[in-house]
Parts: sequence; C-alpha cells; structure tokens
Amino acid sequence: MQKKCWHGYLLPPIVYHGSCKIPAPATLSKTVTGRAWVAQFAPADQVAAAAMLDAMLLLNEEQVATSIRTALDRIATGLRHRKKRIALYAEREFAEAAIFRSALIADGRGKLRRRAEGRAGPPAVNPPRGRSRVGSEGPIAFLASQQKDAWPKVFMNHPGPDALRGKTSPAGEIIILTDFIGSGRRVRTMLDKFWAVPSVRSWVSRKLVKFRVVAAAATSSGISQVRMHRLRPEVVSEWIAPVVDWQLSSTYYYAWRSLIGTYGPASGRGAGRSGYGDKAALIAFSYRIPNNTPAIIHQSSGTWSALYDGPMPSVLNSLFGVRQMSQIIDEAAASNGVELQPSLTAEERQMILVLSLLKGRWHRGSEMALAARTGMAVPALMDVLRKGLAQGLIYQSGRLTDKGYTFLSAGGVAERSKPLVETNLQPYYPEALRVPR
Repeated sequence: MQKKCWHGYLLPPIVYHGSCKIPAPATLSKTVTGRAWVAQFAPADQVAAAAMLDAMLLLNEEQVATSIRTALDRIATGLRHRKKRIALYAEREFAEAAIFRSALIADGRGKLRRRAEGRAGPPAVNPPRGRSRVGSEGPIAFLASQQKDAWPKVFMNHPGPDALRGKTSPAGEIIILTDFIGSGRRVRTMLDKFWAVPSVRSWVSRKLVKFRVVAAAATSSGISQVRMHRLRPEVVSEWIAPVVDWQLSSTYYYAWRSLIGTYGPASGRGAGRSGYGDKAALIAFSYRIPNNTPAIIHQSSGTWSALYDGPMPSVLNSLFGVRQMSQIIDEAAASNGVELQPSLTAEERQMILVLSLLKGRWHRGSEMALAARTGMAVPALMDVLRKGLAQGLIYQSGRLTDKGYTFLSAGGVAERSKPLVETNLQPYYPEALRVPR
C-alpha cells in the first residue's frame, strides 16, 4: 500500500529515508552493476569513479531507432526533396576500395570513361571476413528498410548507381545512417568509399548530389571530423555524448584522467586507455558499450571487469528507460551548480537552465556543447532557444538581452561573483591628484 506525505506526493512502497521523503531517482553507480564496477577502485578513488558512471549518457535501442526515424521523417517532409529522392545506407565497414563497381564505358563521343554501374547497391549487412557477428549495422539497416516502406516516393534503400542516376526520379542526396559517431573514423572511411567512385565525384562537382550523416548520438569532436571530410556532409545527431573534457567536467576532470591512466587494461577492442580516437566518451547503449569509452568501462581483462560485456544486464532496465524532462533538468542543474527555485514551472526551469549555461558562450556549434552539458536532446534544446528568441530573452547571436538577465535574476540565478584577489596588504591612498594632460 502506498503512503501519502503531507505535501501530497504518493510514494512507492519501497525505501523510506526518515519519516516521509521522496526517494531520489536511481543512478548507475547505485545499481548492483555499478557498485560492483566501482568496488574495483581504491576507496579514495571510488567517489570519482561513481561520478564517472553517473555522468554517462544511457540510450536504449528504441531511443536510438526513434531518434533516427524522427530525423528522417523531418527530412522527408522538407522542401529540399520534392523532386529528387534520398538514398539511405547503413554505416558499416567495407573491405572494397570503392562502394560501387566501375567500368570503362564509351561516352557519346566515343571516349572511354570510368562509370559506376549496377542497379543493386552494396549489401546493407555484410560482416567482415572472419567475423560472424553482425553489429549495430543490422538494426540500422532495418530502419532504412522501414523508412523506405513508410516513404516509398522519397527514400531508396541501399540503391546502386543506376538507381541513383534514374531518369524519372534520381537521387539528390545520399544519407549515411549510424547509431553513434565517436571519433568519426568509420563514417569518414565510408565517405572515402563513395569519393573513390568517379561517378560520385562527378555528381558532387556538378552539385547533383549532397551528402548527409544521420546519427542517434555523437561526440562534438566526432561531428566536427565528419563535417571536415572533402564531401562536406551535413551531420544530424539528436544526442550529444559527454566526454572526459575540462569544459564539460571540470570538477572531476583530473580525477577521471587519473583513473583512466591508472586502473584496468592498457587497451581494449582496438583502442587505448582513453578509448578509440582518445575520445573518452561517456555513453552506453543497451545493446553494447562503444569502444570510444575509456577501457576501464568497456573492456574486461584479467581481474578487471568492464561495466558490462555485450548487452546490458537486466538489472539496468529501468535506467535505460526514457528519462522525464524534469529529471534531466534537475540532474543538469545539480551538476552545473545552477539553483532552481521550487516555485518555477517546468518550462521556466528548462529556460533558466539553458540561459544560465548560454551566457557569453554562444558560437557556431554551441548547441552541441549545451546539449552535452544539459543532457537534453539537440531538437529539444533548439526549441528552448527558439522560445527564448521569440520572448526577447536572447539576441539572434545567442547572447542574453537585458530582459534575459532580468529573467535569470527573477528565477533565482544571480551573476556569479568574482573572487577578490588580495594583491597589496597596505592599501595606497593618493594624497594629491594631477590634472591629466
């Protein structure tokens, strides 16, 4: 039977601390799995180790699928593709030098030119030689098939070059789908495979085809690396994964770096101590932990145990569920030192958190850093910024207006006072003043 407190909240029939307190939401470090992982560290390092777990972005398979579907639905309804179709390809490893086969074919003047040919495209799923396991490209390829069925006049599923250049409905864009962009290497390698095809280079130079990458989650640096590829793809990612970085985790940065360099295996799944590409990403999926995370998290070796190997254990089911926005805001406010008054509405709390982290830090791509610091999805964050712009709280440049600062002050977020540095114990008081020249 549930118990009712004086403030009217219904409490679950489990743990009561004291007389009548609302239990705090469970965190990864408080679970059986998390406690077992943290216990591997020396007592003095366990607080920092627990904080590292609790900073991780946790996504389940449905969240990944929903993120990609939503992005593709938004693209399908856009104006850019009313007359041209979109080719979808699941990101995976390719043994071949180029994604399409090319042959020497005579053009209209009889000159032999290399031209991509074939109606069928590359297989959506094809494990590298020597491996039988299909990775995340399996579910991603299934998503591409689903979206093609949902939008048959818009999307093509892994088409070949003949279908891309079709006379009646050619492709105007090629989209690579992936669950996670860590270092960006795998996506860049796949883009290289497209670039190796002479026909693709021709289409791009004539502005017939554009490239885009749609990911469920990514690191900010991974997005930057992919955007710098010679094909200049647009990159869309709903979730920004936090990393062990001074700007995002200044409180524990040195402690976390020490843990990564001291404990566990020296390498893991083709990566060093800080994970593949030295990214030290703090993210876990319900079906795997990427090797872009520190080796102490994803690699078991000798007496050291990873957080979990393969799919997550069932005891973590509740943590990998969809978090309520109120929980996201509360956790982000606590980790960033932002105090939110209890009397504020949910929308006001959301706006105050974003604006308090935005002040003086806006530049192109700031939405990714803000998403990482708040734990909010990029689309939800952009909605808050648009509301702030519409309400006159921020300028078009992203800087706060006077009204924005007033809004923060009214919400209980005051300007952080700068520390006074004592430089002279014997103050100097001038006895005479000269007229300036």
